[in-house]
Amino acid sequence: MDRKPKLYFKFYQLLKFLYRAVKNFEKQYKYSLGGEILSLTWKCLDLIIEINALPNEKKLSSIRDLDVCFDELKIRLRMAQELKQISKGQFSHLQVEYVKEIGKMIGGWVKWAS
Repeated sequence: MDRKPKLYFKFYQLLKFLYRAVKNFEKQYKYSLGGEILSLTWKCLDLIIEINALPNEKKLSSIRDLDVCFDELKIRLRMAQELKQISKGQFSHLQVEYVKEIGKMIGGWVKWAS
């Protein structure tokens, strides 16, 4: 079972959602916190592309980098919600539609590569 294209697609969908959300951040957060959220999401997407290009025996280190990057992204999303830049409804949608499923996929990928 190949989860990588599904993981890529899920991050791509998340990125589109986040661009729409960050557009509505207050000015003081849009370019700092919002910019970091978008940059980390792009970084995760780029890591997925990189991992897919690596031979299987060299993927584990980059998969762990992806896991750390995703954790950094989750912290910033929580901060955005606590600062009321993302509504509780948006945050709940992020958790249900993206964060939970992406976390499971990355965890499965780590387990596969270990």
